[in-house]
Amino acid sequence: MRPGLTPAAQGTFLGHPPGLFLLFLVEMWERFSYYGMRALLVLYLTTPMSGVRLDKLPQGQVAGFNPGPGWSDASASTLYGWYTGLAYLMPVIGGIIADKLIGTHRSMLVGGILIMLGHIALAVSGMGSLHGAPIGMTVFIFGLATIVIGTGHFKPSVSVMVGQLYPEGDPRRDGAFSIFYMGINLGAFLCAFICGTLGVKVGWHWGFGSAAVGMFLGLGAYLIGKPLFLKGIGEKPKGAGEFSPVFLVGGLVLAAGFAWLFHNNLLSGIAGLMNPLVTGILGGVVLVLAVWFVAVQRPGDRGPVASIFIFMLFNAFFWFAFEQAGSSMTLFTDRYTDTRILGWQMPTPWFQSVNPALIFIFAPLFGLLWTALARKGLNPSQPGKIALGLILLGAGFVLLVMGARTIQVGTPTDPSAVVRPASIIFILGAYLLHTLGELCLSPTGLSYVTKAAPVRFVSLLMGIWFISSFIANLAGGLVAAQTEKIESGAVKLPWNFSAGTGSVQADFFFLFVVTSIGAGVLILVLTPLFKKLMRNPND
Repeated sequence: MRPGLTPAAQGTFLGHPPGLFLLFLVEMWERFSYYGMRALLVLYLTTPMSGVRLDKLPQGQVAGFNPGPGWSDASASTLYGWYTGLAYLMPVIGGIIADKLIGTHRSMLVGGILIMLGHIALAVSGMGSLHGAPIGMTVFIFGLATIVIGTGHFKPSVSVMVGQLYPEGDPRRDGAFSIFYMGINLGAFLCAFICGTLGVKVGWHWGFGSAAVGMFLGLGAYLIGKPLFLKGIGEKPKGAGEFSPVFLVGGLVLAAGFAWLFHNNLLSGIAGLMNPLVTGILGGVVLVLAVWFVAVQRPGDRGPVASIFIFMLFNAFFWFAFEQAGSSMTLFTDRYTDTRILGWQMPTPWFQSVNPALIFIFAPLFGLLWTALARKGLNPSQPGKIALGLILLGAGFVLLVMGARTIQVGTPTDPSAVVRPASIIFILGAYLLHTLGELCLSPTGLSYVTKAAPVRFVSLLMGIWFISSFIANLAGGLVAAQTEKIESGAVKLPWNFSAGTGSVQADFFFLFVVTSIGAGVLILVLTPLFKKLMRNPND
């Protein structure tokens, strides 16, 4: 066993330490809160201030009075990209804080409390005189920023604690992360039916506020179960002081600073600095820092750490496309897809539960599959799993391209009317393929970091791993913001699949076919090189 890792807790449940299932429960409720907000964010932001959302399908249903801020698709997608991106960038800082100052246990508590308070702020922003007022939107941004900062503390900590339950070389580790991943997706599955239904049917802010209840339940379960099932796991470094209250209060102050910038119209200017030149410079700085970090490792750790950074790049290509689910795919479903099933209209937020439902079904099967293949010496290496995930993701976007090509938009009196929407089969099929790709890439990637990282940097590298998700989510949101420019002809793509349909959706989705399958093929070609870097080529 590597020094610094705690042995598995006494006794097992279903072959694993019981602490795994406590962390499963805590992560489930945290993901309930996060995805509950995510299912509503873009729909809420793009809803007109009149509160009336016209369904563009032929039946012409009209939603009830449920006003939103009336943002453009581009503005909503951009905020979505920054929000989801920063939620993955902050774990880098959170990982350092957990490693060096307060430990994963306290870091997770700080994060959970901040997340809960953030969702309460989202609910409050729509109450009384705040409703529809500029100050109400400022409170809303404060809530989003608080959730982002809390996620930075929470996200790397809980994943590292799962890894701390298992000694080095334990064959149960990959299966444990697949089980843990089920907890993530059970929360994501449940939230759309509760948060999504409340948000659409009762009021947006009721949906946002209900997510706070999930985080409260998760924290309560953790505090009760920690002394019983996670004793000695996640404690602060020896000699470290008690800094947890400082980071809790500091998180609220930092979130208030973001809200102040928004209230004074300064955030858009800061976001505008992320032009291609500045982004390229930052990318170069990140590359130099990555090379330096690899170089200062012990000789036996340099290759494995380098492999983590390389796999991060391909991880970014995956999530860049996958995270369209919360922006462009949500708007495509809401506006261009016939969501009726046997005459019943499925609410748009419920589609966010399709992916986690499929993961809940397939995750245990994948866990058994990897274990069975490992026994026979046939388990694909990490590069192979990443490649398979990317190719399956690209295949899902092929279905969306096919579905978008069936759309017909425009009448002599209403050029924006959807005359013939896409079948629900295309969107459901895409979610299925995306889910299978995710199961190949994501839980195994988390497991790989805990195996390949030097123990003294495991929390930091787990946080750095999420940088790829920051880049992907931000880029995905910014690319989704270009759909209106593509529709107007201001942005031209080098292919044209939408001729005669009146919709540019097919052209837009084909972009992700190219990036996903292209990246998957590239990693297959380079796999022999990557195996030379890995601590264990069979990982």
